Amino acid sequence: MEDLQEKQPVKNNDKTTKILIALISVMIIAIGVMGYMLYDMKKLNTQMMSKNQEVTIEKETLKRQLTDLLDDYDELSTSNDSLNSEIIREKEHIQTLIKELEGVRNYNYSIQKKYEEELASLRKIMRGYVYQIDSLDQLNKQLIAENVQVKQAHSRIKDEMDLVVERNDELELAIEEASIVKTAGIGVKFLNKKNKEVNKPKRAERIQVNFTLVSNDLAESGARRIYLRIIRPDGYALTDGNTFEFREKNIVYSAYRDVTYEKQDLGVAIYYDMAETFIPGKYNIELYMSGNLIGQTFFTIEK
Repeated sequence: MEDLQEKQPVKNNDKTTKILIALISVMIIAIGVMGYMLYDMKKLNTQMMSKNQEVTIEKETLKRQLTDLLDDYDELSTSNDSLNSEIIREKEHIQTLIKELEGVRNYNYSIQKKYEEELASLRKIMRGYVYQIDSLDQLNKQLIAENVQVKQAHSRIKDEMDLVVERNDELELAIEEASIVKTAGIGVKFLNKKNKEVNKPKRAERIQVNFTLVSNDLAESGARRIYLRIIRPDGYALTDGNTFEFREKNIVYSAYRDVTYEKQDLGVAIYYDMAETFIPGKYNIELYMSGNLIGQTFFTIEK
């Protein structure tokens, strides 16, 4: 009986021991599981932090690329207004993308892909602008070179034309001068009332100026008016106040004669009736026709 009682406590102790061992094993397993879970959570947290850092770096890299691209767009320069408007529009688009990217909170792969596609598109557009600007610059250089050539040609042609005009003017002047009817054999006679020549000019009441209009094939035929000017020693012309135009000025004349010139020698006499007495000195005779001075001579009145 006593042996049975002694065996019963032993069995109870064994059972308790086994339970304790089981509990300890469970605790050990639980601690191991918890440790593993903590390690896994720490590892996951590290991965998440690393991923966040990568995302931040990728976001900043993308932002920097957009900023660099904006700087590249700023360097584009052209005198083409239409192209400048397009460049400004694309720059505003890049600035909008940068602001949008700065405001993104849940940055992910799809968002990154969207901005990378935008970036690639903007770079492609920029390459197109660079090509257009280069083409325009080349065209402008070509146009400038052609313009210089045109200006040089124009200047050369102008010089040639000026020379032609100058020569034409000289030729026209030569022809004009050659077409002027000249006079020859200008003579002066002093007449009395009966148109008889007198030896003493102071006794004359009329002056007769004789001359010949010389033949000239280059001159025009037709009616002509010849003006006579008799200029006293004091510089005043003998006149009754009538004038004619010469070199855009009206000057007085002494007498005139209308004739018909037929490109042949023509003898002419013009008379001036004295209304005053002679004064001593040199008297100049001038003959005008068709706006030209065609002959000159003089006579002297002695004291």
